[in-house]
Amino acid sequence: IQYAILGFLLRTLGRWSNGIALGWESGFNSGRTLDYVYRNQASGFTPLGRIIDRSYLDGIGWKGIRVRKVLLERALQGALERAHNAGSPVHMVDIATGAGRYMLETLAKLPGLKVTAELRDREPKNLEEGRKLAASLGLAGVSFVQGDAFDHASLAALSPHPLIAVVSGLYELFPDNDRILASLRGLAEALPDGGTLVYTNQPWHPQMELIARLLCDWDGKPWIMRRRTQLEMDDLVREAGFEKEGMEIDPWGIFTVSVARRRRR
Repeated sequence: IQYAILGFLLRTLGRWSNGIALGWESGFNSGRTLDYVYRNQASGFTPLGRIIDRSYLDGIGWKGIRVRKVLLERALQGALERAHNAGSPVHMVDIATGAGRYMLETLAKLPGLKVTAELRDREPKNLEEGRKLAASLGLAGVSFVQGDAFDHASLAALSPHPLIAVVSGLYELFPDNDRILASLRGLAEALPDGGTLVYTNQPWHPQMELIARLLCDWDGKPWIMRRRTQLEMDDLVREAGFEKEGMEIDPWGIFTVSVARRRRR
C-alpha cells in the first residue's frame, strides 16, 4: 500500500519536479538524468515543484552520485597528470559517458595538458548534450561516438589506442558478469601495458527496494540494481588483465571509484 501511494504521487504531483519528470521521460539512471543530478539546481513547475525537486535531488543516492563525480574527477586528474609527466601523448576514452560532464569539466580544469578524448554512449541524446557542454567549455580534441560499451570487438579496435579508459556508473546496471568481462577484456586489448583504467562500483544502496518498486531505468523497465561486493568487481578487473592500484569511497559506502593498470602482456 505504501509503495502504491508513493508511486501514484511520483507519477502525478512528482512530475511538477523537473528532475522527476526527466526521470520518467529518459529513465532515472540515464545519462541525461545523471547530468541533471550533477548540476544540482532545483527546478520545477511552481514553487511547490521546486520544493519537490530539491527533496528529490537531496536523496541519499543522488548525494552519493555527486560525491562519486568528485572522486572520479580526482582520479582522472591524477591519471592525466601522471601520463603527461611521463611525456606520453594522452588519449582517453569513456565507454558509457552519458553527457560526459565529469570528463569534460576535468579537461577544462587542465588547459595546459594536451589531451584528446573519445566519449562514447549508446544514446544519441546523451551525446548531443555532451557536444553542447564541450562547446560551452571551449574544449577541442573531444569526439563523441555512438557505441556499445559491451561490444568486445569494437572496444579492442579503438583507434587511436587510449592511454586512459573510464567506465563509470555502467556495470552496476547489468547483472551478467560475462558481459562485464567482455567489456573489460576489450579495453584490456585496447590499452597499452601500463595504461590506466578508472572504474566505479556500487557495493550497497540504502534504497534498493524503493527504487526497484517505484522507478524505471533507461529502457523503461523497473530499475533493479546489481550490487557487487568490491571483491567481486575487483576480481573481474583482475581477470580481464588489470591490477588495481587504489580506491576511494563516498562517506555512505554506496559508490567506489578505483584505479587499475594494464598488466604487462
